[in-house]
Amino acid sequence: MLGRAGALSALALAGAALAASCAPPDVPGAPSPAPTATVAAPAPTPTLAPPPAGTLRAAVTGAAPHLDMHAAVSEWAALFGPGPSHGRLMRFVIAAGETPTLETECGLCESWRFTDDGAAEFDLRTDAAWQPAEGFAPRAVTPQDVAFSINRLREPGRPHAALFDSVESVEPAGERSVRFNLRYPDPDLPLKLASPYAVILAPESLDGVDVRTQPVAGAGPWIFHRSASGQATLTAWENSAIGVKAERIEFHPAANREVAARLLLQGRVDMAQIREAEWPALAEAGFSSAVAERPGGRGALFGLNAARPPFDDRALRRAAFLGLSPETAIEETFGIGSASVGVPLADARWMIGEDEFASAFGDAEQARRTLESAGATRRITLIVANFGEAHAAHGRILGAQLTAAGFDVEVEPLSRAAYLRRVWEERDYDAFVGPMPPADTPNGFLLGLAHSQGAFNVTGGTPELDGLIERQAVETDGAARAELAREIQRALLSEALFFMAAGAAERWAFNDRVTGFVPHIPMGAGDLWAAVSAEDGGEP
Repeated sequence: MLGRAGALSALALAGAALAASCAPPDVPGAPSPAPTATVAAPAPTPTLAPPPAGTLRAAVTGAAPHLDMHAAVSEWAALFGPGPSHGRLMRFVIAAGETPTLETECGLCESWRFTDDGAAEFDLRTDAAWQPAEGFAPRAVTPQDVAFSINRLREPGRPHAALFDSVESVEPAGERSVRFNLRYPDPDLPLKLASPYAVILAPESLDGVDVRTQPVAGAGPWIFHRSASGQATLTAWENSAIGVKAERIEFHPAANREVAARLLLQGRVDMAQIREAEWPALAEAGFSSAVAERPGGRGALFGLNAARPPFDDRALRRAAFLGLSPETAIEETFGIGSASVGVPLADARWMIGEDEFASAFGDAEQARRTLESAGATRRITLIVANFGEAHAAHGRILGAQLTAAGFDVEVEPLSRAAYLRRVWEERDYDAFVGPMPPADTPNGFLLGLAHSQGAFNVTGGTPELDGLIERQAVETDGAARAELAREIQRALLSEALFFMAAGAAERWAFNDRVTGFVPHIPMGAGDLWAAVSAEDGGEP
């Protein structure tokens, strides 16, 4: 769990990244164009030659600052860069048609377990091996490689060291096993080991190599190459223990997502991440699309300040929730994304029913009756983080919904810096809607944000809720933890402290060559590329 200073730094970094030109414009928390913007639809033009069979071409924006995954804070590197070429002990399950979760399965391991003495042990696959690289002889992946890599990632000052605060030490436990000695029970450990930054490296492959600028041997299913033009390529490694569908994936650089959409229309790429504003033209041209939603912990949060009137009164907090129609606000602004409790879901068992969530909202008449019977002040200020026109419009709509429910609402848009100061540093607000410090793990979210003593809790809490959160934080039985997680989500809705008003989401568009695309990007990992394939095409 991050300290408060670390949490605020994370939010500041997130804000800076979201403000950058490579940020997804339609992800809640990122700068957005006016929703009425459209892009001209040039007539599709053929490429100079058809793509080779088995080659998938994707237009992408942005770039990685360097190639060292242990030191990177870059979703580009994790998704389009060297990340997919590296093996990790665990990987995420990419399941078509399922609500996105953080469910994991073995990657370089073949099995794992929590031991009776409070450790975690992983048995490596017998066929896990290293790719060939200059000056490095391919060999099997060993427990020593795992221990070296996780200890390197845990070095003080590395950006992802806090992922493994629960780990006392990592050591080989046999010829094919590695042991994580834990300071305290950590049920999130398997999904932390699936983080795209928890890659396994071969120590001797780093000798004499600048890992920031030169690719090193990976143990994943892809061989990574980046050309001087900026194009990144993943080529299927035939000896990988993990099978993939495509033979080659090319990531073509685009200046922005409008350009990416044009490359798709022109037939120069097969798929692209696009702004919502570009989708109508692409749909008219016959393309397909899918929306990638994150499993939680990222997006625009709506929160109420339980530390001062009027929202120190639980009945008034619940009235505010009842006065809101979150999905309507999303439809009229971002166009994609969904509202939820916001907790990252470890697996499908954590999900509560859609009707359970919906029952906390959408009853303005009941909200008005509650306000009238309470006889309390109705005047509130709603702080709106101004990360672009769509975000400002989203805040205005939520403010109008609260007004219709009987509150006297002043909507106060704030710049990124002012929002960070007022809400996350000073906690000087009645209600707010805006980005939160990213929390990709269940305990990072629940202990950090939902617990009353959390490093970036700004809404308050209750002893009962704190107790539930603390119990699930150390529960290593999956079914028992899922039951606690559902109880926590119901309690969060009942206490009406906060909810994810617009979860992070982005639209991908693609042509009819693309098959097997599942829009699931947990923690920004590129595990989805293993299932995607490109049909048709022929040798140029």
